[in-house]
Amino acid sequence: MSGTADRPWTGARRMARRALAAAALALLHPPAPAAAADAPSLPRHATLGASVGPADGGHVKILSVLPGTPAAKAGLRAGDVVDAIGDRQVADAAGFVAAVKAGPAGRPIAFALRRDGAPLTLPVTLAAAPDEQDPQVATLYEAVAVDGSLRRTLVTMPRGGGGRRPALLIVGGIGCYSVDTADPDDSYRRIAHDLGRRGIVVMRLEKSGVGDSQGPPCPTVDLDAEMKSYAAALDALGHHAGVDPARLYIFGHSIGTLIAPRLALKRKVAGLIVAEGVGRNWIEYELANLRRQLVLDRIPPAETDESMRLKELCMHRLLVERQDETAIEAAEPGCKEMNAYPAPAAYMREAAALNIVEPWTKLSLPLLVIYGTADFVTEEADHRRIADIVNAAHPGLATLKLIDGMDHLLKVGGTEQEDFDRGKKGGKGAYDPALSAALADWLCARETCAHG
Repeated sequence: MSGTADRPWTGARRMARRALAAAALALLHPPAPAAAADAPSLPRHATLGASVGPADGGHVKILSVLPGTPAAKAGLRAGDVVDAIGDRQVADAAGFVAAVKAGPAGRPIAFALRRDGAPLTLPVTLAAAPDEQDPQVATLYEAVAVDGSLRRTLVTMPRGGGGRRPALLIVGGIGCYSVDTADPDDSYRRIAHDLGRRGIVVMRLEKSGVGDSQGPPCPTVDLDAEMKSYAAALDALGHHAGVDPARLYIFGHSIGTLIAPRLALKRKVAGLIVAEGVGRNWIEYELANLRRQLVLDRIPPAETDESMRLKELCMHRLLVERQDETAIEAAEPGCKEMNAYPAPAAYMREAAALNIVEPWTKLSLPLLVIYGTADFVTEEADHRRIADIVNAAHPGLATLKLIDGMDHLLKVGGTEQEDFDRGKKGGKGAYDPALSAALADWLCARETCAHG
């Protein structure tokens, strides 16, 4: 599971022509709702258009380059190792992100690289992150305060009037991706725009240190701190000028299915939706997930069981005994791969310590549980368990919805095997519009929506 900033647009008769043009444009595209006057503001950041990961021997390596972006135009390639950006040495992904965010946009900055081992310096002109454009909905770039720093929120809502509307907060999956992306097929962006066209306000939250957000670097943030940011976002959404606070919903995806019900226990919401989630103890989930993927990877049975033994050992030492990662890997080198999480150890330890289904035994809210049948990261049984727990105490309150062929990333996946094989080759499907349809059907059965 990318980042984005404002794009600056570069006599009496001229002013009159501009006024007529603006009026005509307003008829075609109604104006965006105004943000609250007292809402905290954040400047937009610079963008590159490349993803990175750790490189052997330190620094970071370019993993992919999006076409048409500053990275592509400057000639950056997958495999390039980035040593410095301008006068900033780049030691890790957090340093890389900080250097790119700092810009400047619109002026060349030197990228000191190593390509196939040879030093190379390329001038790269970073772009100002573009705002999302949609004739039917507007995305407001706002912010919430968390522990003395600001987090970017993207609030997508119908253009024009309409009074206070129902609203949905998206609680996303694990990792340090951006929800402020130029990719029009990004899953969270598609959900926000599709529901916005139906008259539902949708808020996305940019994680700490990602995109425009201030705060500690995302790779250092634990689960409790991330949950605190989502709680602040939910509070802000409930106080938004265009939102009815009695009609708030939460959509939790992936590890967001652990966060969403816990938010709902502390703040009044009208209903919950969870998708591609976990419905059992974290340790048990990880072991089942690994075995499933080893089978899909066609690993021989004896090798599979050896991997399972090693996984249990490594995970127990890190998450339960809370041993130092370096010491674990020194004693058992295979643990470096087994404990390679997209979040810090503190985050994973907090997840492992949770009684994951306990909140579902306490909630009495309308619930939609969604599982895509191509998802090889979670399984249908967990989703049935969540729905069954809620319905045991409150018959009929939970609905289980299966979406044929949707994968964990909310994309069109086919079968589990097809999606797994595609992912091994670095591919992914397009966003699955059946998800937006399922969300709208459930929400609009409870709210007055615009026609799709």
